Amino acid sequence: MGSRSVWNAFVNGEPCRLGYLSQLRVDQAHRRRKRLLTAGYDLIRSFRRPDEMSFDLTSIVADNEVARRLLGAGLPGLPTYTEIEEWTTLVVPTTSRLRRASRVRIERGTRERMGEVAACLERNRRRYQLALRFSTADLLSPERSRGLAPGDFFLALTDGEVAGCLALWDQSGFKQVVVRGYAPRLARWRPLVNGLSPLLGTPRLPDPGQPLPHAYLSHLAVDGDDPEIFHALVEAAYGEARARRYVYLVIGLAARHPWRAWIERRFKPRTYASGLYAVHWDDGAPTVATLDGRMPHVEVALL
Repeated sequence: MGSRSVWNAFVNGEPCRLGYLSQLRVDQAHRRRKRLLTAGYDLIRSFRRPDEMSFDLTSIVADNEVARRLLGAGLPGLPTYTEIEEWTTLVVPTTSRLRRASRVRIERGTRERMGEVAACLERNRRRYQLALRFSTADLLSPERSRGLAPGDFFLALTDGEVAGCLALWDQSGFKQVVVRGYAPRLARWRPLVNGLSPLLGTPRLPDPGQPLPHAYLSHLAVDGDDPEIFHALVEAAYGEARARRYVYLVIGLAARHPWRAWIERRFKPRTYASGLYAVHWDDGAPTVATLDGRMPHVEVALL
């Protein structure tokens, strides 16, 4: 199985329709059948419309050596995978203490301000490569922004205008992370770990079959990439996450993004490295070659 979704995005600062490949899975009994892969990619290729970019985006976890080796080998019948950027997913535990409010004025989003939020996203995401583009209608749509309400947004205001935004997106209504079991040693020590979690500042480990309550930090945009505004937005969302009793938050940034270092110092997250790739056939190679090197920002909540 595999999926291809198509989103409104920015490539080299210009609006476009960009495909994203995900959830590639092959049953272990059939992994040596190359024809299965080539037939699948041919089918995916046939879905591309004339108004879409001539390449798709995908991500591969850095330690998935099998996938990286297979898809990067340039085998006949398979598309080319061109690495664009190193990407980092940060899993932030909600066990750190809250910090004092900054001088930045933070308000919760309202339906009336979603137009301003869309404008903030529009002007800032043009500066990033492969960043998703959201209209006001997208932000208010129960289908295109499933599980996300205006009140889940945090807005940084400067002179009454939206200068930054961030959403706390709980997708548990349609996408969950569920514990299926623990290794024997961890299962044996789990009661003790949970008993000491308040002292150690670690998350509790739920029973098998139970979901891990979490949310994504999404729809991030800050005028001028002002670090003070970014810090204030994250702190506000973090406080709300603790109030909602989420176990952790997930945010994704380019490995070279300057904001990453602050998150790692402030919250001591677990980090997961991956690579962003342009997936293309020969007709897409010239377009991929024109990517201008600006830092990418993809929406980890939709990967």
